[in-house]
Amino acid sequence: MSAKIEAIDDEIPQPFAYGNVFAREGVGDRPRLRVGVDQGQHAALLALADGLRGPGQLLYVLHTTRIGAVLGGYESPELTLGTVHDFLCQFGQLLREDSRHDLWIRSHDDDATIVLDRHNLIYAYGPLKDFEMVLQVLGVRQGEPVLPDPHIASLSSGVGRRRTRNPAPLRLAHQAPSTGRRAVRP
Repeated sequence: MSAKIEAIDDEIPQPFAYGNVFAREGVGDRPRLRVGVDQGQHAALLALADGLRGPGQLLYVLHTTRIGAVLGGYESPELTLGTVHDFLCQFGQLLREDSRHDLWIRSHDDDATIVLDRHNLIYAYGPLKDFEMVLQVLGVRQGEPVLPDPHIASLSSGVGRRRTRNPAPLRLAHQAPSTGRRAVRP
């Protein structure tokens, strides 16, 4: 079950599961995989990133805050894939249980990007056939992951209160001057 998302049925929150499925879809002229796993989203990210050459880069996009943190994208410097792995292991619980953020993993040498969004959907761009094989080994099958409508998203207060040392420095991407919104560098 997704700890982040609950379906609303007759105004009552209900446990929700995507069903461990993935589908190919296009965004503009770029194909990607849309993946819905029921649990262990960080383990799926680890498995997908495991086949990349690296180096990697992380982008943490904060959408919602309870403590006044600056909303926007926080990006890491170039990292080894081992450091990306360590980050995912250390912060896996937060990533899968709290819907205040998205996490992007980028490998420039592979032209690959893997995204865990605030709804626990994973988007994979790049070597799609390789990604599909990894997902099938994990028991994820072809099908359409559908976000329930309506739904509620968890802010996982227990996880959000814990303070941990960030294993890699992330810096705020530049602020767009005209709107006051945060923009990330391409």
